[in-house]
Amino acid sequence: MNLKKIIAGAKGSNNGVYRTASMRSMILACATSGGKNIFMMLMMYSSYIANAGFGVLVAVTGIIMTAKTIFDGVCDPFVAAIFDRMPAGKHGKMRKFLAIGYGSTIIAAILMFSILVNKFDGVMGIVVFCLVYAFFVVGYTVLSIGGTTIPTILTNDPKQRPFMNFTATLYQYLAPLIVNNLMAFTILPRHNNQYDAACLGEACYLFCGIALVFMLLTFIGIAPVDNDKVLGELMSLSGKKQKVGLKEMWNMLKVNKPLRCYIVAGASDKLATKMSTDSVVTVMLTGILIANYQATTMINNSAMIVGLIFAFLGGVFIAKYGVKTSTVVWSYINIAVSLGLFALCMVMGPWGMKQIGIGGWPMIIYVGLMMGKNAAQMVLNTAEGMMRADIADYELDRSGNFMPGMVGACYTFTEKLIASLGSTFVTFAVALIGYTTVMPQMGDKPSIPLFFLTMGMVYGMPILGWICNLVAMKFYELDKERMVEIQTNIAEKKKALSAKK
Repeated sequence: MNLKKIIAGAKGSNNGVYRTASMRSMILACATSGGKNIFMMLMMYSSYIANAGFGVLVAVTGIIMTAKTIFDGVCDPFVAAIFDRMPAGKHGKMRKFLAIGYGSTIIAAILMFSILVNKFDGVMGIVVFCLVYAFFVVGYTVLSIGGTTIPTILTNDPKQRPFMNFTATLYQYLAPLIVNNLMAFTILPRHNNQYDAACLGEACYLFCGIALVFMLLTFIGIAPVDNDKVLGELMSLSGKKQKVGLKEMWNMLKVNKPLRCYIVAGASDKLATKMSTDSVVTVMLTGILIANYQATTMINNSAMIVGLIFAFLGGVFIAKYGVKTSTVVWSYINIAVSLGLFALCMVMGPWGMKQIGIGGWPMIIYVGLMMGKNAAQMVLNTAEGMMRADIADYELDRSGNFMPGMVGACYTFTEKLIASLGSTFVTFAVALIGYTTVMPQMGDKPSIPLFFLTMGMVYGMPILGWICNLVAMKFYELDKERMVEIQTNIAEKKKALSAKK
């Protein structure tokens, strides 16, 4: 498929059955995915600021991280119910939700990483840290629910959705790429490569400023659909105002089998990703075993660029073969590449991995495999976003209710409850290998326990997650042909509803 055909596909099917979006809207609307990921990246350092700024011990921090994630999951269905019930009104509702989410997360982040640092310790330090974190969680949940509905609402064209989710994936990786490089080459060197309170406070203001830029881009992109005309038409196919609550969410979980398959595939991936990309695990891999954080960042930059190209090509693959087939194929590819990386590290051992940061064949092989890993993960991320949108449309066809917020909440509620184990496992695991009062820092000496713990987190857990994908897809019915049938059914029901008015 050449570039002209790719662009033509992104322009839509030119079919009255589908709701199409402009190229500008698709490019700008998903910028909130980048803003959300910036806050997620910032909060990856929360365990460090809890220890350095509030005097919270390492093991206690793990318990707090788990409690925070459970609280986060519990918030999701309540916030989603508010979103789905909320009338659009003259000025829409998506921008209102996003503004509340961004505002709350920024205030909470500045309190945590700057204003309240070193003001409390002991029991009060734990209490204050938990309260601020809870405030952040509520804001982040509002931001997430509002943001995840954007691809579903903006377009239901099967040719556009892969490109829409490619755009979201692009922002998801572009934003961390920006802030990680600023952290590695600008902020950390000014603080002797230590994640201390001063370093994280400076990073906080920079991260929040960049996130605001992504929010403004999103506001421009969603303006054409964030109104009563578009959102009102999608609310229900029954002609009546829908009721959305915990009962409807539970019923959807019981009846909607594709949603359950999606939860299994997505939650297992998120648990694995949470553990493999945890800031503590990243420090152990890049700052201790490879022992060159800056060189590893450059390697990741190169791999990320290739990955972004594959995310675009992955959108073409998904548009041609559908979400189900794409998820199966690229899960196998991810497993194969990760096994290659694991084998390379095992051959080099805990004291030989530093050769990756120096150069030569070890670096070349590592860079090549990382490029393959990022490329395969990009395609899966694009497919995952499209899967959520497909399930929302399936639910609209099945029940007559358009509940993108609740579909997202059903997934995130379960995913966060499972993923809450990740932070706890990481903090307790590093405590078992000797880090009981401080977190691992760059420059620490490698050891056999640290090596095998890092290998298990970085490669072992993701492989288990992709195996869960393969199992879940055996029971997932929404292939390409089934989605064409669903969109045709929805169009016919809308036409019949309009005829009654």
